[in-house]
Amino acid sequence: MENLQGRIFWKAFINGDDRAFEDIYKLYVDRLFAFGMKYHADRDLVQDCLQDLFANLYHYRTNLNPDVNPISYLFASLRNTVLTRLKKEQRNQDSPYTMANTFQLEWSAEMTWIKKEEDKHLVSKLQRMIELLPARQREIIYLKFNEELCYEEIAKMLEISVPTCRTLVYRAIKQLREHLENAPLAHILCLFFRKFPD
Repeated sequence: MENLQGRIFWKAFINGDDRAFEDIYKLYVDRLFAFGMKYHADRDLVQDCLQDLFANLYHYRTNLNPDVNPISYLFASLRNTVLTRLKKEQRNQDSPYTMANTFQLEWSAEMTWIKKEEDKHLVSKLQRMIELLPARQREIIYLKFNEELCYEEIAKMLEISVPTCRTLVYRAIKQLREHLENAPLAHILCLFFRKFPD
């Protein structure tokens, strides 16, 4: 439902409907902020990047593709904005930029919502295992299982091929499964990436 609604707002916005721009902001800003915080813990920096994103979105609306998935486009744009800012900060500090530990996945606060102790144990173990994955694989796992983007959208966002994207997901899942003692990985991933109520 949200995806369909977002596409309707997106097309209306590109066609000049300013109210649709507000609707897009309200619909996606919380998800975008949460996504941005996975690259950097500085809330002010992420909020600045979000402001830049929406300012550019409004300014260049006539250049936008009406047929793209809005959340995929917005995630890609925010990712580029945050990483560009991080690279600039690193240059100013005369230290080499690395993305090795950039993308972080933390669900510890949400784990209180899980009722079964065995599920909490599995999710806690999965959290530790995911932290060992390279940043690129953490990104892909998040985008695939939490945001439900397709391989094509993820590949375009991360500037990799679709087969490479699929391979990285396969390798990540294989590595996680090997460390989870034959636990049903699909069940655990559903717990881990569940959309928790506000």
